[in-house]
Amino acid sequence: MATVRKEKVTSLPQYLELVESAQTVASQSIWYRGCGSAARSLLPSLYRHIRLKTPEELADLERQLMTRFRQRSIPYHNRSLMDDWDALFFMQHYGVPTRLLDWTENPLIALHFALMGATRMATSSGRLAFASDAAVWMLDPVTWNRHALRHVSFEGGVLSPDDEAIKGYQPTPKFAGMHNQPVALYGAHNSARIVAQQGVFTIFGRNAKPMEQVFKTDGFPAECLTKITMTKSVILPMRKSLLNHGITESVVFPDLEGLAREIKRVCGFED
Repeated sequence: MATVRKEKVTSLPQYLELVESAQTVASQSIWYRGCGSAARSLLPSLYRHIRLKTPEELADLERQLMTRFRQRSIPYHNRSLMDDWDALFFMQHYGVPTRLLDWTENPLIALHFALMGATRMATSSGRLAFASDAAVWMLDPVTWNRHALRHVSFEGGVLSPDDEAIKGYQPTPKFAGMHNQPVALYGAHNSARIVAQQGVFTIFGRNAKPMEQVFKTDGFPAECLTKITMTKSVILPMRKSLLNHGITESVVFPDLEGLAREIKRVCGFED
């Protein structure tokens, strides 16, 4: 059984050195996902439901969510959302649970999400401290896809909604004919945020297990998934270094909300 490669870094230069080393041997651009908690699994929001776990239950839940979103979102946008993929990407953008998991092609954006999303805790001194370690996952999407779709002799790269192979992941009333493992997918850049964040996705199939568990049980190539951990003691200095290099809230979120987050932090307001 394969084991996910794990690394620890204590500084921004060390992180970038590790990223550069991984990129030189990858078959294509590496993808990254930042997690404020290192304990968080690579599992999409739809599959985190507390009670519904079987493929049949999740298929019904997905259809309910899509139907309700299409019906009730009409006053708030001018999109048709008739295409299921358009609907899924739009729902993901607004936080509706889907089978999509967000990644980025930019390692600094992922590091921002990891460090800025780390759970903060109060201290008697008022100094910023953190409750848990943070992490950035690295994914080789081409190597992953070729293994995940080897049963259909797939030799391509990252999928797009128009590809034949992605038909095995389309929303259906039942997940019976759906492919099993998650795959890497380019999505619609339907907002300024996703453009700024260089957003990409994995889409899950029938298997509702986290990607790191799928990696172990299905014998994925060792080089296609890596976990980089930043212990809670180094989050603050790494965060300061990243912000000093210009990877700030208003860059990652190019809108009024991002600007507000940045102004609050600069003026000493930390939630």
